[in-house]
Amino acid sequence: MAPISRTLEITVISAEDLHRHRKPITKNSFASVKIDSQNLGSTHIDDKGGSYPLWNDRLALKLPSTVSFMTIDVHSGNFSRHKIVGTVNIPVSDFLSGFLPESYLHFLSYRLRDGKGERNGIVNISVRVLVHDHNVAASTSSSQSQNVKIPEEKSNIGGGVAIGIPIWSGHRI
Repeated sequence: MAPISRTLEITVISAEDLHRHRKPITKNSFASVKIDSQNLGSTHIDDKGGSYPLWNDRLALKLPSTVSFMTIDVHSGNFSRHKIVGTVNIPVSDFLSGFLPESYLHFLSYRLRDGKGERNGIVNISVRVLVHDHNVAASTSSSQSQNVKIPEEKSNIGGGVAIGIPIWSGHRI
């Protein structure tokens, strides 16, 4: 059986309540995504949102099977001169295991921590695992990661799959 290649579709949506030196950030923030200390992509710089930046930037990242964590850093400043104001390590098991199909769109929020380990805001993301046949993956670049902007999907109301998880109670219907 051929190995399965996984690509993550990550949308870094926004952040909330960001501070630097206990003061709210007033402008210029961006987020970066790393796997195994390798920077795989960044959002654009939000220069209007202040402590509540909005990015909605979508990245496609090739996920090696040996990876157990993904890191998101939120920065204050521009790309050449910036400080990390918050970091979170996200276990890939948050979106790779469980009862839901791999292609399920997860909306997740994580607490950011500053360099001292103090709480410093929240980052909001969505993650979908795209599963490709090995032959399809072999025909694409064999590089570690692909920073590709993915086009927006059009909503298909009523065309999705619903998953039900039974909840047992002591009451009879």
